[in-house]
Amino acid sequence: MPHPLEKMHKYFFDWFEDKRKNDGLYYSVRKKNKNDMLSLGCIFLGTDYIAIPLVNHRDCRHRTASVQFVYGGNENSYSIEVVSRNLTDPKYKDSVEEKEFCKKVAAFIELFYEYAEDNGGKVLTSEKSEMFFSRDLEPEDIGVPLFVAHQKQHRPKKNEYQAKLFFNETTPEAALDKFYAFWTKRGIGYWKDYFESAASTVNTINRSLAKIDHSLAQCNWPLEVD
Repeated sequence: MPHPLEKMHKYFFDWFEDKRKNDGLYYSVRKKNKNDMLSLGCIFLGTDYIAIPLVNHRDCRHRTASVQFVYGGNENSYSIEVVSRNLTDPKYKDSVEEKEFCKKVAAFIELFYEYAEDNGGKVLTSEKSEMFFSRDLEPEDIGVPLFVAHQKQHRPKKNEYQAKLFFNETTPEAALDKFYAFWTKRGIGYWKDYFESAASTVNTINRSLAKIDHSLAQCNWPLEVD
């Protein structure tokens, strides 16, 4: 299975489409063709990574998806990420809705901790989390099947919280199996009552697919899905 980033878009699209059709999994795709990314076949968010939104909520400033599956651009970086908005922004610091969402995010991060520890993983210390995000540690250096790396106020101008639950595998197949086990056992149920709408719809996906230039795209994308 090829690992060049442009081909991984197709790989993840096929996997998520299979889960959507057979299991009702909701996910989202790139909606705007900025810098002709869709024309090149980059159907998901990201430039040197791939991000696949799982809920219908985004960061207020830079439209970062609040809960998403992330492929980090190398063969051993697969995770589910959660971020929250920055409440120091005067526009949102008095918002009851945003405060409640931040509480929801903080509790979801606790689920990350519990799930990792219940399945042979661990939570990295602040020092090791910093080393991991700065690339001084690679996933294979951690030595456990699941681990959580987290940052608080990691980018103060963008988001207040970020945490990632990493599925420490060397193949996308194994990592996706672990991701789906967590998402179906813990994630979907946790967010089900909070969000009233899905991350995406077939119409949204088809609008993005229609913008792909097949003469430029790295993969043979379908014209539409059903």
